Amino acid sequence: MLTEDHLPSDKDAILGAPTDESGSILATVNQYPSSTGDEDWHGALVEEPTAFRADILQFTDLHTLLWDADLEQTLDVRNDAVDSDVDYASSRVPEVRMQNRFEFADDSTAELDQHVLVSAERPALLVQSDVAFGNANTHTAYTVLNSAIHSTEADAGGEEAYLTTSEGYDCIVAHDEGCGLYFALAQSRPETDLTEFDGQRVGHVDTQEGPDKSAWTDIYEENDGHIDANDGNDGHVDVGVGLFLDDDESATWLTAVGFGESEEDALDAATTALDNGYDEEREAFTDAWESWHESTDGSPVDDDTVTGMYERSLTSMKCAQDPRGPMIAGAFEPNDQGYRYVWPRDQVILIQAALAAGAVDEARAALDWLDDVQITDDVADERDIPRMGTWWQNYRTDGESHWTELQLDQVGGPIYAHWLLWQKTEDDDVVDAYYEMSEQAAEFLLDYDNGEGFPGKHQDPWEEVWGYSTEGVAAAIAGLRSMAALADEQGDDEFADDCREQAETWADNFDDYCFHEDAYLGDHYVTADSPERDDNVSPNERPDAATFMAYWPWNVADADSDEMQSTVAAGDDEAWSAEGARCLARYPEDNYTPSGSPEAGGWPLCEAYGDVVRWQSGHDADAVEDYVFSDAPEWTTAAGLLPEQVDGEGDVRWNSNLQWSQAMYILLAESYAADEPVGFAPDE
Repeated sequence: MLTEDHLPSDKDAILGAPTDESGSILATVNQYPSSTGDEDWHGALVEEPTAFRADILQFTDLHTLLWDADLEQTLDVRNDAVDSDVDYASSRVPEVRMQNRFEFADDSTAELDQHVLVSAERPALLVQSDVAFGNANTHTAYTVLNSAIHSTEADAGGEEAYLTTSEGYDCIVAHDEGCGLYFALAQSRPETDLTEFDGQRVGHVDTQEGPDKSAWTDIYEENDGHIDANDGNDGHVDVGVGLFLDDDESATWLTAVGFGESEEDALDAATTALDNGYDEEREAFTDAWESWHESTDGSPVDDDTVTGMYERSLTSMKCAQDPRGPMIAGAFEPNDQGYRYVWPRDQVILIQAALAAGAVDEARAALDWLDDVQITDDVADERDIPRMGTWWQNYRTDGESHWTELQLDQVGGPIYAHWLLWQKTEDDDVVDAYYEMSEQAAEFLLDYDNGEGFPGKHQDPWEEVWGYSTEGVAAAIAGLRSMAALADEQGDDEFADDCREQAETWADNFDDYCFHEDAYLGDHYVTADSPERDDNVSPNERPDAATFMAYWPWNVADADSDEMQSTVAAGDDEAWSAEGARCLARYPEDNYTPSGSPEAGGWPLCEAYGDVVRWQSGHDADAVEDYVFSDAPEWTTAAGLLPEQVDGEGDVRWNSNLQWSQAMYILLAESYAADEPVGFAPDE
């Protein structure tokens, strides 16, 4: 059923397949308006598919356009749909179903239903389109996309695209020499056995005239129902192909995009998917996802709403996992700043959630990746801090570093993840497998004392402040305690004692640095002591949701301590939470928002940490139950995924399919079912 009003989002759905054959393929679907609301758009379309490396886009938006020859009018799914809807086939199977409704100049309508999946057995994206027209005019359907086989916009322009044929299909192949990657676009109309394009154009993006004019200009802006056909082009190209529907009142066609490291592989993926047909590909896709879910423990709560949220969250995390092992933070790019990278910090929480859900293989693959990318060379960063044993701030999925600041939750966290995997599996081989990794990280922490019984300065978890961050220190303490337990198991008693002694010293001084009296909202833990930068509210004055992690999972501060009690009480102040829905922001006056100014609203992951403290401290015994059953289900996109941020009324505001948000729902559902928080770090 189509909805007249839907919530703005950066991405409403994420889709992929849980198989080795196509696990590198990731795509999103966005229903407009976007969170910025800059355009009067109301449609839904596939956006930004990736392959081989999750931070390299293969192409951008997959537009479907409809031309009415009698009315001389072209309508596009994003720009011109008057209404749209996006949903998943089920909470366990991320086949995305889009609906777009159009109104032509004569008031007649067209309904376009599109089902989208990733082939389970080959690297291909497959779309089935069903259109029904409300008039008997002559129509043509078009597909337009921008090639984007490059790491950044600065690299754009190295692609080429050209017309070829394969297995009886017309195909457009796009290729970038620098990346060595290909994709192939093909289509078919099963009811007529048509496998050829009714015209095709390869143009230059944003070129309005001349021999290189873009396919978008040719098809949409010129609006004449005619493609000025050519056979190829190079540079930053876009591609458009036609499908003549004549005066048929309805039609069905398939669009496939195959990916490969050679032209042959990309063509084979696209044409095989079309040969199989949508029903066969959907059956294999469904079977693969159902089989994967059966390998996990399943929802711990017997409630349809909770089970649906839990399964969608777990499905989203699996979609975001690269075959190399890491899970990207999110498949969106706010303000052109991509989240399609791997943060060791996020990875640790995703491992915690995967283990809680029984997805042990996925957790171990993520830990394998952390082991592989750990800094083991004698190198220093821009601050001249020796970084051996640590991790860089974030990475591309192939292990290439991106940002490089030191965060202690990204040093202590992986040790904790190692310890937690051991606890979950009760397999002593796990201790051996990652012992060297954790030992090197712990050795860094042992050396990173400020000389006064506290860790040295570092970047806070929100990547904004250099100082003594409350959450980062707690994570470092948790890492050393986890290492002590691992060292005990290995019989390395001296090292275990060193780790416990350092952790105890830091814990004894924790409140002296991190708890401030007469601060912004009273007496409470703060973002960071002795920060190097100021803000709307100084980081050493403001309360911070990340400080609740000092209780869970880091197990450094008690939920019922006076310090944590007064901090969680500050969360009841509207200066720190959404006005119309209880959802904590990161901190008061936070300006990391779509507008760039402080807004009423909050972060579901922040509320999750706050609710665990409320629950366990007795401040609000129903806080976690409310989060799991009623609050979080109200904060989702059209397809049911949790965003990074909600507005003052609890509606989606920005950056959806954030995997940290999905992980927190799983962890709170598991904690509710267990009647205690799951995944505590050792307490000594």
